[in-house]
Amino acid sequence: MVLYKRNNVLANQRYFQAPSQTPLWIKGKRDKFIVTLVFGILTVGVVGSTVGLGKLVRGNRE
Repeated sequence: MVLYKRNNVLANQRYFQAPSQTPLWIKGKRDKFIVTLVFGILTVGVVGSTVGLGKLVRGNRE
């Protein structure tokens, strides 16, 4: 049950507020995966748009 779950607020505060070289937005357990996924999707979108724009400029619509 949720009522008997251990309270980890103080441990999480110590972890996230501790000085380190790692940016805060990739300090969590799943954050590196999520950031990699989002940047990958953005990269695919930008490359696809650039390729499509290049085809339109050259007049090749295939």
